[in-house]
Amino acid sequence: MSKVILIKNDSIGERGELGNKLIINFLKARTKILPSKIFLLNRGVLLATQNQDGILALEILESKGVEIFSCQTCLEFFDLLEELKVGKVGNAKDTLEALLNAENTITLS
Repeated sequence: MSKVILIKNDSIGERGELGNKLIINFLKARTKILPSKIFLLNRGVLLATQNQDGILALEILESKGVEIFSCQTCLEFFDLLEELKVGKVGNAKDTLEALLNAENTITLS
């Protein structure tokens, strides 16, 4: 079963300390069922470039076989293309194909 997670922000809910803590806890949550892919869009790319806790959590997921994609347009917008620490650069085609082929999609914003 293909499961995809779409993360559109570097926090859950309101931006700030609590929102950041929630997204990091979500990424660190250990479950038996892992997504096949995680797509980071908009401010979500900060989790793979600037947020050390986010980078560590994503590295663990990647080591378990989860593919991590950061939106190229978003990385370029925030001038972070050269700062990507985990995963690979993705594009709209990658994202759309994964979403259309996924049996389940979870979106966090």
